[in-house]
Amino acid sequence: MFQSDKNNSGKMSSILGPELEIHGNVKVSGSLLVYGKIYGDIESKGAINTANGSFVKGNIHAQEAAISGEVEGDINATKKVVLGSKSYLKGNLKAGTLTIEEGAKFDGSCTMVSPGSKNERPAPKESEAPTAS
Repeated sequence: MFQSDKNNSGKMSSILGPELEIHGNVKVSGSLLVYGKIYGDIESKGAINTANGSFVKGNIHAQEAAISGEVEGDINATKKVVLGSKSYLKGNLKAGTLTIEEGAKFDGSCTMVSPGSKNERPAPKESEAPTAS
């Protein structure tokens, strides 16, 4: 039904049921599976999985994210992001690895980063810096 979190002894540490609606930020030290609705940012040291029919209006910060529901906000993952075939992401995405399944909807921009780079772009070299004319 959901993937295991290899960084957390193969367990999903928290599950938010379909009848649950949260207004506020969510912070979890492990992984999170969302069936319900969250109106706020989500921060996880593990993976965030959103199920088909779930809704998140806020930014997601995690090591990995697997999206099958709807997300209105930015996703920042240090490792991998998977946009499932029934997912809809309206926001920007930063990830080391990205998989977009056929049927997924993505309205935003994507930045690919190297794992462990803390998702920051390197400063341009002096020879690449724009010059004033």
